[in-house]
Amino acid sequence: MKTENNYDVIRYILRKYASREKPIARKEIEDLATAMDCKVGRTAIRGFMEKELVLTYEREEECDELLRNKKADGRTVIFCKKSANSDRTIGYWMLEAITDSEWIYLMDSVLYSKILTKKEADNLAERITYLVGKDIKDLMGYRCRMYNQPYFIGDKDIDGNVGYIESRVLKQVHLIRKALKEKKRVKFNLCVYDYSNQQVRLVPYGKHGKVMPETPKKYKEDVHRICIPFEIIFSNGRYYMLGADLETVRNVDLKYKLYRVDLMEDVSIIKGESKEVEALIKEQTGIYEKLDLYQYRMENPYMFTGNVETVRLRVDSDQFTQIVDWFGENFKVLGYDANEEDYYDIEVRVNPNSMIFWALQYSGCVEMLDIEKNGNRNKNKESLRDKVRNSLKKALEKYEDKEYTDNL
Repeated sequence: MKTENNYDVIRYILRKYASREKPIARKEIEDLATAMDCKVGRTAIRGFMEKELVLTYEREEECDELLRNKKADGRTVIFCKKSANSDRTIGYWMLEAITDSEWIYLMDSVLYSKILTKKEADNLAERITYLVGKDIKDLMGYRCRMYNQPYFIGDKDIDGNVGYIESRVLKQVHLIRKALKEKKRVKFNLCVYDYSNQQVRLVPYGKHGKVMPETPKKYKEDVHRICIPFEIIFSNGRYYMLGADLETVRNVDLKYKLYRVDLMEDVSIIKGESKEVEALIKEQTGIYEKLDLYQYRMENPYMFTGNVETVRLRVDSDQFTQIVDWFGENFKVLGYDANEEDYYDIEVRVNPNSMIFWALQYSGCVEMLDIEKNGNRNKNKESLRDKVRNSLKKALEKYEDKEYTDNL
């Protein structure tokens, strides 16, 4: 590495070779700079340390205290470890705004994203790596081990040679947030995945179903949706827009919907004020105040719209972790077996549509319980327990298909 700036060389050396476990002395900095064909002397190192924020400590406990008291201002800090028996400097190391572990976490979040294409993820990962001052070679070595990881489709239309690639989904999230701030409506096409000619593609979905190239023109015009956005929610790796469809809101009982932003296309903001329309829709939907997004996510383990109800379930004791993973602290333990070894009875407020999918996922260790008190049940109303049981029956019927087994 060649550079005219000695400070950049010193910063690079501290970033690359020094750590809390292995601080490096001034002489080692000089030797490493020489190996890089750069001449960095004592004066340059002293000037660098005077320019930067340097925190000095002798014992590891003192270092822990300095770390606890450091403000999260994003500033790079140089730590200088001194000898406990003399004023001799043992070595230096650098605390960056982003540590290696935090950088790897950001890389994992980007590279395993459900909403970025491969080219979008690679481009964003490279830019983050550059911003936090990491070596791009470290990224490439890490990246090559997940080369065949499946990504969101859409890469073929992206020029991978440009320096900056703007994510289609994140751009749409930005537009929706802008519409929220300006109290405007949004227009978009809602899409579904389709498989034809041995290819997976995203196609618009309108009132008459999928809109394909062969779809009559009059049906292609029915795909546009106009909504008042209420919130943007991030859940299970995807963005959702909570909003009211202005064309259908008065025709259905459910007056607001959730839309996956990665399944949207051609998102645009409609000009003109919509405050009066928004107030009317919020009154009709019952959304008067700003949502508690954390609570909304806990009540909707899967993003289904609908009312929230109190439900009860029994979970095997060795799977209690699943309750905490999905519902945080938003549940009550109502009871358990005598030894607290077999099961726990849980009460939680949740969207029943989401709960059905959740209970099916954990059907081997979870049992839905009827919540009616005193054993009184409305036999004309299908309980959540009934719905899960009927779904399991339908699933079992698929696996008991005699015609299928006979053809094996």
